[in-house]
Amino acid sequence: MFASGGDLALVAGAGTGKTATLVLMAATTRRRGMYLAYNRAIANDARRRFGPNVTCSTAHSVAYRATGKLYRERLNTSARIPGPQAARLLGITRDLGIGSATITCAHQARLVMGMIRRFCYSNDDEVMARHMEPVNGLDVRGQDYLAGVLRPYAVRAWEDICDPRGRLRFEHDHYLKMWALTRPVLIADFVLLDEAQDTNPVLEEIFLSQHAQRVCVGDPAQQIYAWRYARDVMTGFPAAQLCLTQSFRFGPRIAAVANRWLALASSSMRLTGSAGVASRVGRVRFADAVLCRGNADAMSEVLGFLASGVPVALTGGGEALRSLATAAAELQSGSRTWHPELFLFQSWGQVQEYAEQDAAGQDLRAMVRLVDTHGPTVIIDAVKRLSAEGHARVTVSTAHKAKGLEWGSVRIGPGFEPPPVDSTGERRSLAEEEARLIYVAVTRAKLHLDTAWISWIDSYSAALSAGVSPARLAGLPLTGQLRHPSSPVSRFLAAHLGDSGRVARDYLSRLRGLPPPVQPLDVQRPAWTALGHAIDLRLRVSLGGDLGTAAAAGVRAVGSGASGALRVAGEELLARVLGGSGLSDDELARLCFVAGYYEDVFRTGEIRRGSLLHRATDGTVLDDLLRAVPRYAIEDIGAQLALSASPFAPFRALPASRRVCGPVFVGSADLGGADADFILDGLLLDCKATTMPARLGRDEINQLAGYLLLDYADAFGISGVGLYLSRQGAVIDWMVDEFLGLLGARLPLAELRARLRRHLRGGAS
Repeated sequence: MFASGGDLALVAGAGTGKTATLVLMAATTRRRGMYLAYNRAIANDARRRFGPNVTCSTAHSVAYRATGKLYRERLNTSARIPGPQAARLLGITRDLGIGSATITCAHQARLVMGMIRRFCYSNDDEVMARHMEPVNGLDVRGQDYLAGVLRPYAVRAWEDICDPRGRLRFEHDHYLKMWALTRPVLIADFVLLDEAQDTNPVLEEIFLSQHAQRVCVGDPAQQIYAWRYARDVMTGFPAAQLCLTQSFRFGPRIAAVANRWLALASSSMRLTGSAGVASRVGRVRFADAVLCRGNADAMSEVLGFLASGVPVALTGGGEALRSLATAAAELQSGSRTWHPELFLFQSWGQVQEYAEQDAAGQDLRAMVRLVDTHGPTVIIDAVKRLSAEGHARVTVSTAHKAKGLEWGSVRIGPGFEPPPVDSTGERRSLAEEEARLIYVAVTRAKLHLDTAWISWIDSYSAALSAGVSPARLAGLPLTGQLRHPSSPVSRFLAAHLGDSGRVARDYLSRLRGLPPPVQPLDVQRPAWTALGHAIDLRLRVSLGGDLGTAAAAGVRAVGSGASGALRVAGEELLARVLGGSGLSDDELARLCFVAGYYEDVFRTGEIRRGSLLHRATDGTVLDDLLRAVPRYAIEDIGAQLALSASPFAPFRALPASRRVCGPVFVGSADLGGADADFILDGLLLDCKATTMPARLGRDEINQLAGYLLLDYADAFGISGVGLYLSRQGAVIDWMVDEFLGLLGARLPLAELRARLRRHLRGGAS
């Protein structure tokens, strides 16, 4: 596959020898290659293993040679700048009051520089409010207000950083971002991207834009840094996917444990253990390593070992724990603290209340309980008594920090809990990211694995098996079925139209040259889902249509009490749009934004927390909801509508009979529903309000294919299919014959439709 010159995704399970495979691949050619590693140590090791035709480097090294060297003096002389001095350089002169909280100039400066850091990790072209890190102790409105106030300072900070004579602290991530913004072309015939399942968006954008042969390598089941904004390049990468599944690290018994967690992580890969490794699964009295869920769990283990006189190391050291314990001691003594997670609190009691009662404080809860149990002095003393890893009897680590490491014997430590039981008594589903984290943990062991802390998988898996049935999968709507490889629609598409990667590659090739997306700049947490529904609805109205069946079904779905008021408000909303030829753009934007929340009720079956409808009372009327629509939403919907003027002009000129909004297909009744966005003069068009169109791929292609086939009798006369990127104002489409050819169809469309109908109705496919 590599020798053919096509793009390739190499899915490599834990311990399967991915680097050795890459070296062998590169040795088959004289073409110039570039291997991009996660860090310098991996790059240095790779240099010793690859041949002379491959340059091994980190992205930072490449960026330094191209851009960073211009800032050499700033890198050499840029020391840490105290918060008050950074504030003066930024022009921040006054403390900021938000409710009862006061944010000092120094803390404002720290948050601004944090915005720059997160901007540098992103693939965004400009600094935005959402690059501000969450601030413990502020509610959502407070966060949005603070981010909006600080954004102009962040823009000013980036201007200073880009100036070789600037005065703010200059970091390596800064020149990497500058280089990325130049849309660089790597000097290579092929590019190998390692650890592609946890790639910073800034590097992802560079990799995906290359014209060279691209090979991404990694294990999507080991994607555990999404909370740090890393992305999985591999899953949606439009290329052939090949797997390395023979692990040389451990034997069959540990592989069997890993495979159970791979299944729960929705991975189709299964590992085979090495028959030559006699690994065991069972209790370990003295493990080489103990792997825990979080820092608080790890410190509890450390304290236990120290109490028993066992020399213990903590992977990554204990500075973060010591710092937080010191902050706790400061608050307990009545002083304020500088700690970035606790600086807004005036007392330890406030921290305790926030961690236990506020959903946003859940991440602090375990640490607060640890401090309350042992006291900050005990934790600080424990950090001082830690041994270096080379001199310790046992190493304690979080699962995150254990990634990439291995030990002879491993005990899974505390913190990995089964999913909670909901209000009806049913066990909730295990989050895939949690299953991935446990998969990483169990695959660190080579010879002996102790799984006592995660033995709950037996009862959970039994309950899961009893609760999932083919009938349930068959009852899911089209988009729901496409998430499950074993669903009826997914199995049919895999058998008959299985080459979605070719369409996705063609789609990605057409993204080059598109302008940056329009998007809210001054809001930390835009309501992305509601905005996506809203622009779809606003485009329907602009084409002369109504709000569609999903919004109307959402109105009918709300019930009594406050929901009864919502139902009345929703009915008035539908009527106002239907008869509102004189409505202004502002009014229509508000109506469509609120209608998007009703549509969300239909699609999710609930009024979700954070929904604009969630705050309703039994006295709520439609005008209350319309007044609650934020200004940024109106502006964003207006910006997207303006972009549609040119590409949608031919559609708006069509006779009404050729403009179909929200088409429902005959085949929709054979599954849990399927409603597309538009069919305009025969073009089936699905609207996507994404800020990252390169992330679209196989799922969206299969969605278009599903809609096309569900029109069993060709009632809509579909002649083409495509995606409308509403934040770029771009239509990317294919004629039906071209689309089916790229998908690898071997049967004509009419026969495919007939076979899908029989397949969904229980016949042969």
